[in-house]
Amino acid sequence: MPQHQPPDKYARYGAFKLICPDCNKAYVGQTECSFAMRFKEHKYAFKTNNHTSNYAKHILEQSHSFGPIHDMMQILQYQNKGNHLNTIERIYIYTEFTKNNHLNDEYIISPTEFLMPY
Repeated sequence: MPQHQPPDKYARYGAFKLICPDCNKAYVGQTECSFAMRFKEHKYAFKTNNHTSNYAKHILEQSHSFGPIHDMMQILQYQNKGNHLNTIERIYIYTEFTKNNHLNDEYIISPTEFLMPY
């Protein structure tokens, strides 16, 4: 009897965190394509010295290392694209911001934003 192969967690989509292996700074993002594809986009930005990725920019400017997906990407939540995913992403960015640990754009997400209706 053939064994069932578990699904690849990187083939799904939702909210994720990329963690710098050298300093543990974090970039929080979301994707509607697969996590693997989004990781490849950040890796491509790193390889081509393209600053379209804040994560790749940090790695390049600090001369930190870029490792494999299973060492650098943490899946935060599987979720379809939409307002719910946007809120999830903002909560995780704010969490990293309060720890002075984020690599996202330099905008501040106020905790009161989560109390306001859309």
